Amino acid sequence: MLNVIDLHKSYDVAGQKVDILKGVSFQLGAGETLALSGESGSGKSTLLHLVGGLDQASSGRILLGDQDILALNDTDRAQVRRTKIGVIFQQFNLIPSLSVLDNVAFQARLAGRYDERLCRELAARIGLADHLTKYPEQLSGGQQQRVAIARAIAMQPDLILADEPTGNLDEATSDEVMRILLELVSTSGAGMLMVTHSTMAADSLDRRLHLSAGRLA
Repeated sequence: MLNVIDLHKSYDVAGQKVDILKGVSFQLGAGETLALSGESGSGKSTLLHLVGGLDQASSGRILLGDQDILALNDTDRAQVRRTKIGVIFQQFNLIPSLSVLDNVAFQARLAGRYDERLCRELAARIGLADHLTKYPEQLSGGQQQRVAIARAIAMQPDLILADEPTGNLDEATSDEVMRILLELVSTSGAGMLMVTHSTMAADSLDRRLHLSAGRLA
């Protein structure tokens, strides 16, 4: 489903070429979960941004199904992000002026896949069926992250990208959020690539890759 082939990324810093990714290759199957770990500065966030179509690589290929994301123009790449990729951020990134239900439905509406029954079902599965009319500021951090997870699933993506999804949560809340995330991803059929510093979170996924100095170790 996702095939990353010989991916390179470099930046020009004060006239000097700085290599961030140095020939990264891996595959992720539909319904598979993959953890990406590595020290700060190893290139994890850069890799996630490239796979998500938010940045351009220096060379290589990123195949999502039969589409090479790197070969698309900006408009087509934005369309892939909107319709095929669900993203879960460490900072939740909910819309303050929208209710829980409208936040869950937000990306599904953008993708043209809004299904009210599915959105309500997801809200129930994350334990917030009685909080649909509340706003993000009325929720705990753990509840907000559950809404963010449901939002990513509701648009029925092929791929889910999760960037430290439990990084702002305490241990007990992290465990609960990870349980919900893996349960929803499993039933969605989407593949998931998750950047995490948590050994426990990484161990709960199907596979784990370690990025060190721009290379997979």
